[in-house]
Amino acid sequence: MCLPGCTPALLARFLERQSQCQAEMAGILAGRAGVDPDADLRPALAAGVALTAFQTALRRWVDSDGAKAMDELVDQAFAMITPALDLSTDPD
Repeated sequence: MCLPGCTPALLARFLERQSQCQAEMAGILAGRAGVDPDADLRPALAAGVALTAFQTALRRWVDSDGAKAMDELVDQAFAMITPALDLSTDPD
């Protein structure tokens, strides 16, 4: 399996799609938290961190040739970043 980065065209498309997903996720998170996504950095940061966690788990899974369970890798990654995803606290 070739993850983004194998070729410039694949990487460009991956980054474009990831940016779109991050923006959509940030809007959803902002709505759920009742914050303005244009004024509060936390929704966009949480979305970016979540996407990076998933991508990291995916890369580890691919590097192991599927020997490691994808769901366990994702669970491990998200357990590590859970505090960063908490939008319930006031950043000020």
